[in-house]
Amino acid sequence: MIQAVIFDMDGLLIDTERLSLSCWRRALGEAGLPFIPEIITDCRGTGHEESKKAFDHHLKGYTADFDALALRTKELMTEAILEEGLHPKVGVFTVLRRLRELGYKLALATSTSEQTATRYMKTLDIFDAFDVRVYGNMFKRYKPAPDIFIKACELLKCAPVDCLVLEDSPNGLKAAHAAGTKPMMIPDLSDPTEDLLPILYAQGATLLDVLLVLEEDRAGKESLH
Repeated sequence: MIQAVIFDMDGLLIDTERLSLSCWRRALGEAGLPFIPEIITDCRGTGHEESKKAFDHHLKGYTADFDALALRTKELMTEAILEEGLHPKVGVFTVLRRLRELGYKLALATSTSEQTATRYMKTLDIFDAFDVRVYGNMFKRYKPAPDIFIKACELLKCAPVDCLVLEDSPNGLKAAHAAGTKPMMIPDLSDPTEDLLPILYAQGATLLDVLLVLEEDRAGKESLH
């Protein structure tokens, strides 16, 4: 039976992935580089080195300074968030409150740095909803490597098989599966692909669907697919 729920952040709790997409598009345009959607798909949910490899692959033949592009994108995102604020995804507050009431252990496992993620969580007043928090800067290997979810399970003192991981990105779902947890996809910018479907424990349209999956788990029923 599921005892703990592990949450990704960007694109799952906060609507930052669309903002990131727009800022990358602008940064690439300013540098005179083409916008190739597959670059962002390959980078979503992973770390700096993996993202750099994706840029080098897709922009082969172009002179592209990835570090400068990443810095400019971060600047554009900071400006936009200061101007527009952070926007939680549908169901965030309801689901966190209800899971606490039901006694589930909760963890945050995000590829974002501790400094940035902490600022975002405190801005939305959900930082204290989590029993455990693990951040990308704590690991040498990023998603799709399973390290971050393995560590979250250890800190939660739960076996991976008893942990439901909520993710929106393919890299995150692959990492959750590799860690031996139960991956549930809540799509944001990426829809489930044929190669992802076999590894999913469940999928939903919004975070609110998590409540039904957990209800069925408590009743001993099979998950939704």
